[in-house]
Amino acid sequence: MRKKKIIGEWSITVLLIGVILLLAVPLLLGAGYTYPAADDFFFENASTEWANMYGAVRGRLSAAWNYYMTWEGRYISNLLLFTILPFTRFGLNGFRITMVMHSLFFVVSLFFMVNGIINFSQPSEDANNRHSKRNKKLYLYAVLLFAALGLPGTCLGREIFYWYTATVGYLVGINSLFFSIGCFFLANCRGKNRGYYICSVLFAFIAAGSSPQVASFVCSWHLIALLYVILSAECGRKQLHFWNICPFLVSFYGAVINAASPGSLRRSRLTMEEGINYRVMDAVKDTFICQKDELGQILRDPIFIALVVTSFLICICFEVRGDKKERPVAGIGVLFMACAVLVSQFLCIFPVVLGYHGKGLYNERTKYIAEFEIRFSLIFAIIYVACYVSQMLLKKGKCNRTSWLAGTLCGVFICTVGVMFLNKDMEGAGGYSFELIREFSCGTVQEVFSMRKEVLDALEAAEDGTDVYLQMPPLPFTRVTYSQGITTDPGELVNQSVASIFHLNTVVVEYGIQ
Repeated sequence: MRKKKIIGEWSITVLLIGVILLLAVPLLLGAGYTYPAADDFFFENASTEWANMYGAVRGRLSAAWNYYMTWEGRYISNLLLFTILPFTRFGLNGFRITMVMHSLFFVVSLFFMVNGIINFSQPSEDANNRHSKRNKKLYLYAVLLFAALGLPGTCLGREIFYWYTATVGYLVGINSLFFSIGCFFLANCRGKNRGYYICSVLFAFIAAGSSPQVASFVCSWHLIALLYVILSAECGRKQLHFWNICPFLVSFYGAVINAASPGSLRRSRLTMEEGINYRVMDAVKDTFICQKDELGQILRDPIFIALVVTSFLICICFEVRGDKKERPVAGIGVLFMACAVLVSQFLCIFPVVLGYHGKGLYNERTKYIAEFEIRFSLIFAIIYVACYVSQMLLKKGKCNRTSWLAGTLCGVFICTVGVMFLNKDMEGAGGYSFELIREFSCGTVQEVFSMRKEVLDALEAAEDGTDVYLQMPPLPFTRVTYSQGITTDPGELVNQSVASIFHLNTVVVEYGIQ
C-alpha cells in the first residue's frame, strides 16, 4: 500500500513538472530572441547624453532624478533604465542575456512566493506529508504559471516580458513583489527570522518603485498577506508586531513617493486634453466600469473557469488543509478575502485610468497587468475558500477522500468537455507559451529576430553622420514579440534616438519592400 502511494505521488510530481516546463521553457527561449525596441533607444540615448554632459555616474543619476521630477515617479525603474543600458554596454547578445535573466527571475520568484505560502500554511515537516507538501507547491505553481502564460489573452504579456522598458517598469516590480511576499511568509514560519523580514522590506520598497499600476497592488497584496497571517495565528500568539507590519508600511511609503512625485503630477497636467478637467472622482467612476468589464471578460473565459473549478475541487480532494498541524482558516477570512480581491483589483486599475484620464486599459501592458492581477487574486481567493470548506468538512467528518477524488475527476471531465464546446475559437485561444511554441515550430520567431538583427547590423555598419534608409522585406505576422518601433519618419523620437546612438544623421526603416 505504501509503495502504491509513493508511486502515485511521484507520478503526480512528474506530471506537474512537465506542465511547468511546458509553460516556462518557451518563455525563457523566446527571451533569447529579443531586441531593443521603441523607448529602449530613447532611454539609452538620453542616458548617454547626460553622461557626456555631467560624467558617467553623476550624469546618469541626474538623468534618473530629472525623469522622476519631470515625468514619472517610478524611482527604481527610472534608476535602472538610465544606468544599466544593456544594449549600449553589452551589445545585442548582452541585451538578450539580460532579457532571459528577467524572465528567469519571474519563473524563480513566483515559485519562491508559492514555497513561502505553502510552508507557512503547512509548517509540519514529517516524512509522511513531505511528498504531498511538495506536490501542493508544484500544483499551485503550475496553476499560477498557467494563469500568467497559458490562458487566452496572455499574449498581451509580450510587452511585459520582451520589451526592455516595460520589463524594467513592470516585471521587475512583480518579481520583487513575489520575493517580498515569499520572504514575509518564510519569516513567519521560521521563528521570526529577521533576515527574511529585512529582505521582505527591501523587495517591497523595490516593487513599489516600479510602474504606479504595479505599486498600487504591491501595497494591497502586502496588507492581504499581513491579515492572512493574523487570521491564521494560533490562540494566544500575537502576530501584529513591528516586523510583520514593516513590509506593508514600506511598500505604502514607496507607493506614496511614486504617486506623489512632481513628475507624475506634471505629466498628468501636460497629457490632459485642452478643455477637459478630469478629477479623481471621475477616475473612481471610470475605474469601477473598467473593473466590471475586465472581471466580466475573465469570468466568461471557459478555460479560466475550468482552472478555478478544478483547483477548488483538487484543494479539497487532496486535503490541502487536512493536517491537524496546519494553520486554521478563519470564517471571517472568507468574507475578508472576497472584499480584498475586489479592492486589490480596483487599486490595480485606478492609477491607469487616472493617469490616462479615463481612456482605460488601452495598451497591452496595462491591460495584461490588470488581467494578471485579477486572475491571481481570484485564484488565491478560491483556494482560500476551498481550504475553509475542507476544514469544515473535516470537522463534521464528511471529508471522504475517495468520494472527493471521484467528484474531482468528474469535475475535471465536465470542465474539459465544457471548454471544448463553449470555446468556439480554439485556434485563437492559445496562451502565450503555446503561441511561442507554435511560432517557434514554424520559424516565425527566428525570422522576425533575424530581420530585426539585420537592421541593427546595418545601422552599426553605416558611416558616421550619414542618412540611412533601409528597405526591408515584409515582416512576418507575430503575436509573441514586440515591434522595434523604428518608422519611416526620421523626425520621430525613436528614429532620432536610434540615429544618435549609432552616430548617424537620420534613420528610416521601411518594411514591405519585395
